[in-house]
Amino acid sequence: MGLGSVKVHGKKFNIKEEMGMLRLVVNNMDIEDISDLKGREKIKKLDGLDLSNNSLSSLKGLEIFPNLKQLFLNNNQLTDLEGLNSLKNLDRIFLSGNQITEFKGIDKLINLQWIAAPKNKIIDFKGLDTLTNLIQLDLEENLITEIMDLDTLINLQVLTLCRNQITEINGLDKLTQLHMLLLDHNSIAEIKGLEPLTSLETLYLNNNQLTEIRGLETLTNLETLYLDTNQITAIKGLGQLGRLKLLYLGFNPIEGDFNKDIMGVEEVQEFLKDYMQK
Repeated sequence: MGLGSVKVHGKKFNIKEEMGMLRLVVNNMDIEDISDLKGREKIKKLDGLDLSNNSLSSLKGLEIFPNLKQLFLNNNQLTDLEGLNSLKNLDRIFLSGNQITEFKGIDKLINLQWIAAPKNKIIDFKGLDTLTNLIQLDLEENLITEIMDLDTLINLQVLTLCRNQITEINGLDKLTQLHMLLLDHNSIAEIKGLEPLTSLETLYLNNNQLTEIRGLETLTNLETLYLDTNQITAIKGLGQLGRLKLLYLGFNPIEGDFNKDIMGVEEVQEFLKDYMQK
């Protein structure tokens, strides 16, 4: 006996068990509404549902799957997240390539650990404050101009905000568990506000408008640092970073040839020592 199935536009899709989870994948079927999943009322015990690459504009009807833990909705036509709050067991949701403007409608999903919503039209972080179990938040390529309203997300370990419209680093001081922070491809002119983030191991600040290196002295656990493609003219402010293994400084107007990446912990430390002695 099978695990169940649904029909979409006459085509059958079977539930599969993967790594102990019951998953249903229905991609590229031009689904416009959850009701297009014929027979869905018989498969309420789903753990994972992938409806990516369809034409969904509404999420009403998903409440029939109360056990869902993973939900993939990439590349649809969603503008909001109304209809998700009943999915109390969700721990990760993938929303890339939609038209979502805000996080209204997910405040009750307190078990969420991972939100991936790149390539949308999100302008701020409102609606996330109750999601205190979040570990990873990916908002690459949205319309965010300011970092704020993140103080309650104290368990966050990975924050991706590259390719937005951010001009200043602020609002991160409570996120002391961050291990990885991506702020590349913004319009940041100064490194500041990172001092409390002493757990940071990877930091992306490339492709910004930085003119000098400072404000990194407390980040003694940093292992990977991207500073390439800025307007940095001198190398300083890195002397405390004894664990640095990968350092990217290419395409800055620093005297000498720095277009090649500097990597390898011994090479990085030797380079910094030699430069400081000049």
